[in-house]
Amino acid sequence: MAEAVAERVRHYILDGSDEDLRRLLSISEVSAEMARAAFRRVGVQDGWKAIECGCGPIGGLAVMAEMVGPAGRVVGVDFNESAVQRARAVVSALELGNVEVVAGDLHELELAALGGPFDLAYTRLFLMHQADLAATLRQIAGILRPGGWLVSQEPLRSPAPRSHPHLEDLTDFWDLVYELLERSGIPGGAVEDLPRFVREAGFEVAGMSGYFMMLDPKVGFEIHAGTLAAARERAIKSGIVAERIDELVRDIRAAKGGSYEWVSSPFFLDLTLRKPGPA
Repeated sequence: MAEAVAERVRHYILDGSDEDLRRLLSISEVSAEMARAAFRRVGVQDGWKAIECGCGPIGGLAVMAEMVGPAGRVVGVDFNESAVQRARAVVSALELGNVEVVAGDLHELELAALGGPFDLAYTRLFLMHQADLAATLRQIAGILRPGGWLVSQEPLRSPAPRSHPHLEDLTDFWDLVYELLERSGIPGGAVEDLPRFVREAGFEVAGMSGYFMMLDPKVGFEIHAGTLAAARERAIKSGIVAERIDELVRDIRAAKGGSYEWVSSPFFLDLTLRKPGPA
């Protein structure tokens, strides 16, 4: 089943005409094994109920659907109605019959409306956008069963994405991403402090690691440039000069044609967390 789902994701990326959707699906594909390995560590079983917080147009839904099996159930939640509509279209195209996508703010949705409690919750590139991490983590704890799991994979502020040979534009790109987050009211260093926040929310830290994902240069540079391009309007509204954004997007995309051996993702903090209680 894993190979079939992965092949459907690749096919959908190649067939898509929406540039930002292709970028987000590419992120989903290159990070699929990172998610799969984390789910194996917590012992995901057929029939589990799982939820992804901030799923965007696909996130980890395909991997979760694969691992809980046809008897399981996966719910994706995103507050962006446009992202939810895209996610539903992707779920339909990938024939993920055990997946449902819900529109709404995770902090305001009732457990019954989501169909919980859940055995597993997952966040990737989600907690880094939360203004009150403690409140968000308490909300996630509330939708998990006692003994349930939270897998959280979030990028650190430093180190920035890297490449060989070195491309300084990647550091500038990552600095700009975090500048935009801070202008939007997100406290700096929140991901670095995640272990403290999760303990305050009542989780036990069962495992903690971190790593870069190594990417093919053409894929990696396009993901980074596309991320910045997707945030362009929001960044300009926050006061960041358009020329600064456009120059970085142009230079990073130009690197796809250079003699680079590899490019990396940002450095991810990978947390395996358990809600206390009987399994």
